[in-house]
Amino acid sequence: MAIQCLNARKPALGPALIALSLGISGCSRGVPAPPSGVLDSRQAQQEGGVLYAANCAICHGTSGDGRGLRQAGLDPPPANLTLPPWSEEATAGETFLAIRNGVPGTPMASWPTLADQQIWQLVAYIISFKAH
Repeated sequence: MAIQCLNARKPALGPALIALSLGISGCSRGVPAPPSGVLDSRQAQQEGGVLYAANCAICHGTSGDGRGLRQAGLDPPPANLTLPPWSEEATAGETFLAIRNGVPGTPMASWPTLADQQIWQLVAYIISFKAH
């Protein structure tokens, strides 16, 4: 259900409106919360960066802007991870689920081979894009 919520979001919506619509629709149920301190952890961000370079940059680009080497021909194109909702701590659980389960109707595949800790490290790294 959370993945359907991600697909339903429109880029023009502000973060407050997204949070409000998630709350009203009940999409926040079943969304995991990040382990305490992981999103701000430099170590988690660095380890997430290694995982990102190995698994994500090919589509999402080295800077997370969606302009990776494989972007051409992907429909829809890879998400720009520097923008909300991806770059927001408030939606970290949805980002976790998008990585774990993939995003139906998009080229974003699931990553069941990654441990939860690794996915949270990726989420921490993705959130760090907004600081750059």
